[in-house]
Amino acid sequence: MRIMFEQTGGLMGRKTSLNVELDSLPDAQARALRLLLNQAGFNLPDLPPADDSVRDQFHYKLQVESGAYTQSVQTGDTSMPDALRPLIEELTRLARSQQST
Repeated sequence: MRIMFEQTGGLMGRKTSLNVELDSLPDAQARALRLLLNQAGFNLPDLPPADDSVRDQFHYKLQVESGAYTQSVQTGDTSMPDALRPLIEELTRLARSQQST
């Protein structure tokens, strides 16, 4: 399973991204991400676009590939469903920690 994640926007307008193959992660980390994907009900309907009138919010793009299955979601801080928030927070943390190494 592959996850491609991108966060853009915010006060500084910076871009943070993560491209990860779950099989390359430590078992505990891969299990945690799979659990967050399941809890988010990643078979999400199309989400409303981020409200561009909200200044300095973050915008997120998330794509999950597993075999022939691919699902993509785009959302923003104000339009994100609560069920998706823990997954986005964890992917943001991982992306930032990867950039700092």
